Parts: sequence; structure tokens; C-alpha cells
Amino acid sequence: MITVIQLPAAVHALDLFGTAVFALTGALRALTRKLDLMGAVVLAVVTALGGGMMRDALIGRHPPAAFADQTYLLIAIVVGIAVFFWGRTIREQESWLITFDAIGLGVFTLVGAWVADQTGLGNIGILFIAMLTATGGGALRAMLVAEIPFILKKEIYASASLFGALTYLALSALDCSNTVIIWSVMLMTTGSRLLAWRLHLNLPR
Repeated sequence: MITVIQLPAAVHALDLFGTAVFALTGALRALTRKLDLMGAVVLAVVTALGGGMMRDALIGRHPPAAFADQTYLLIAIVVGIAVFFWGRTIREQESWLITFDAIGLGVFTLVGAWVADQTGLGNIGILFIAMLTATGGGALRAMLVAEIPFILKKEIYASASLFGALTYLALSALDCSNTVIIWSVMLMTTGSRLLAWRLHLNLPR
């Protein structure tokens, strides 16, 4: 068993922010599907923590981050409840929400790559775990509400996470500082996602 890996303070803070953002998107999907309060909380928790829990299960990280630090779970639950009661005027395609979601994608890509690297995985493993952490929760949410997961559609989403993970590998190989790696991965992932959204760039299908 692999014990919990302590994240640097800056990465941990970003991870909490990403948890809140993804919980928000999950709860909003529950409102779109006209689910009840429990449905909103479940989708918030699954979206926010699903990718990380799948990551931790695959790499043998025990206990999973969501249980080792219950702040993650509390954030997801509180956001789910708040959105259910006060988020009915928020549309899923609002530009600020898409921007926040892109930031969350960057955060989870970074965290996934960082944890996989500290676990000792090779480059391919780091890429896979980074993308799983960033997109796994959204895929689980889609399956719960009988939708095609977003990562299987034409939009550049998982690809943006891949770009961020590749940036992590490149800068780590160059022995760059943690600060440079953190913000470069965030910028690459978030920037790629937002640029593709603004310019309506899609993968071929």
C-alpha cells in the first residue's frame, strides 16, 4: 500500500479550488436533469472526487485523498447543497463557469501528474493518471445521468489535459522549479481548453 502523499501548500490550495469548481458543475447538471437534493449532492461529489478516487485506487494510494483529508468531501457536499437551493439561475454554458471549469481541469491535471510522479510511475503512467484525475469525475457524472461522457465528444477537453501533462513531463525533465511547473501546467491546460472553446476548435470526427 502507498501512503498518502503530501501535496505542496500551493498545489493543495489549488486542489481544493478545483474540487469546489467541479462540484459546482456536477450539481448544475443535477438541476438540468431535475434531480432532487440527494441527486445534486451525489453528482457534485462524483464529479469533484471521482477522478481522484479512481486515481488513488489504481496506484494503491491509501487512504484516498478524499478520505484522508475530509475537507474535499465537505466542500463537495456543501457546494452541492448550495447549488441546489441557490443555483437555479446559473446556466451551464455561462462564460465564467466554463472558465472556472477550465481552471479546474488544469488543477486536476497538475495534481494527477504530481501524485503519479511522486508514486514513481513512468512517463506514460503519469500522462494517464493526470488525464484520469482531470476527466474521470466528469465521465462518471455523465454515465450516472445517461449521457455520452464529455471526453468522448469532439470538443478539446481531454486533449487539453494531455497538453498539460506533457508540459509537466517536459519541465520536470528540465529540472525546473515547482513554481514554474505548477503555473506552466495550469496555463497550458486551461489556456488550451479556453482557446479551443473561444475559437470553436474541435477534434476531427
